[in-house]
Amino acid sequence: MPSKGVQPTALALDAPNPLPRLRSPSSPSPLDWIPVVSLPVQCRLEHFEEGLLELVLQPEHSSSTILRADVQADDEQPGERLFELDGYACTRRIRRRILPNRPQFDWAMEQECLFYERTTHDSEDDGEGLLLLLPDFEQLKTEQPDGRLPYYHPQASALAFRFLPRQTDAALLRIDLIPLRSQAVSGPLPPTDRLFRTCLALVKFAGKLCTGKADGWTKRIHHDLLVGKEEVQDLYQQLKDKYKTDIESQSPRLTFRWMLHNWRESTDATKHVFEDVAIAAWLIVFWRGMYADCGGRPPGGFVDVGCGNGLLVFILAAEGYQGYGFDLRERKSWASYSSPTPDLRVRSINPVDLISHAFDDPPSEFSADDDLAWPFPPDSFLIFNHADEMTPWCALFAAMTTGDRVGFLNIPCCLHELVGRFERQAYTIPDDYLSALPSLSPSDTVDTTSSVTVDDRYPLLRPFYAASPVSSSTSSSGASILGGRYHAYQLYLAHLTLLCGFLPEREALRIPSTKNFGIVGRKRVWDVAGADGETVAEAKARVREEVRRLVEEVKRKGEWRARKPEGKAGEREH
Repeated sequence: MPSKGVQPTALALDAPNPLPRLRSPSSPSPLDWIPVVSLPVQCRLEHFEEGLLELVLQPEHSSSTILRADVQADDEQPGERLFELDGYACTRRIRRRILPNRPQFDWAMEQECLFYERTTHDSEDDGEGLLLLLPDFEQLKTEQPDGRLPYYHPQASALAFRFLPRQTDAALLRIDLIPLRSQAVSGPLPPTDRLFRTCLALVKFAGKLCTGKADGWTKRIHHDLLVGKEEVQDLYQQLKDKYKTDIESQSPRLTFRWMLHNWRESTDATKHVFEDVAIAAWLIVFWRGMYADCGGRPPGGFVDVGCGNGLLVFILAAEGYQGYGFDLRERKSWASYSSPTPDLRVRSINPVDLISHAFDDPPSEFSADDDLAWPFPPDSFLIFNHADEMTPWCALFAAMTTGDRVGFLNIPCCLHELVGRFERQAYTIPDDYLSALPSLSPSDTVDTTSSVTVDDRYPLLRPFYAASPVSSSTSSSGASILGGRYHAYQLYLAHLTLLCGFLPEREALRIPSTKNFGIVGRKRVWDVAGADGETVAEAKARVREEVRRLVEEVKRKGEWRARKPEGKAGEREH
């Protein structure tokens, strides 16, 4: 970060170190720059270039009105000098397409992002660095007839982020701009001007990026490890657009707009509606990859355990996915859903009794006739979204469900063990168990840029550790120990997942929740790593014995109590 207490300074028109006039094929004469604001920063040119590259590739971090930027071209040896600045050499050209977060108000735009360097006479000093952001106004006319810039972009013809080498005790980060042709600028921008305030926010944000690079900051939370960000975001927007249809149209149906204004639960409508839309989008994209040979659909459908208001089940059903959800009690929202009507059921399950009964009478066909009927069809996908005390049982249920295409998504919220609350501040998967894991085959090795170190003897854990937000210490064997109770709980769930024969993978979901990590089971340990002398049948039998052992431990403690479907005990929201 910039030095504590250091604030940006507004610049006069005659500020020192002016930029040369910009020459462009589209302009009949060179264009003049207006200095706007500068900020002292403790970093070098290389940190400026690293930080501003992040700003170019991920503009959504600087503005909530931007969805993302899609890179159309990236040339580190640009040949054509379409935009010339005397004394500066163009070192990299990136062309990006910026997508709005609110397409109903804004529109997409394409932009040239040009990096320049300028050497100084002092060989011991950094040279000057420069990033030019140049909207393609001709392309804009294809998005907007009058060629106007969208709201999320500074209203200027060109924007320049500048790095001026250290003069005294700090370098300077500075923003200059070229006004729009329609703007009459005869002096410095007033502090109340929106364009000035935008530049002020941008120089502060850029300063954090550059000094963060200088301080050695590295990304701790890694998103989009299992699915592509672009595909999920695009589907999320499509789902939101699809359900904008007015409830009073000739073919009325439930819409998100209606849900937001007629929410029947006591919970926050905005959070639940958009969170469930985001989870649905993620699941659909994830299933396209996992079940590519089955039309992108779980062969046995999905089951949402603790479905709460049922919105996720409704969205998936409306998109043509077979499945159902159940919870302890019917919610007010359930009666509102139609076209199609989702399969929502009232049911309380006791996992100890249910799994014990499955050992005595293995489920051959799915049934829902009684409390001990197995609730998960063969080859189904299990969804545990903030399922409270059911959360740690997810992997056990998946292990006991028949079929080779079973999978699950487990999003933990409240911290429960198989019995009681999870109170531990740290958790380590036992080394003797880890050392017994088979090795990954070369084709399944997971490449990760995470700062978390995992001993090479335990490669099966790489997909899980890759998204780790904290690495506070390591065990004697080299396996990382995560700091904090929530992180320890995720390791506990990963351990249960391994015991149940699934390779634990973790995704940081883009949902409006502080508890946004999903533990995913889609691959069996024996399928990913090979049997290592153990047959698949033996591996499956070993997993069943592990599940039996875990259930017997719970029985011995005698503390499990199932919630009743009715009454105060069931009044919760997921």
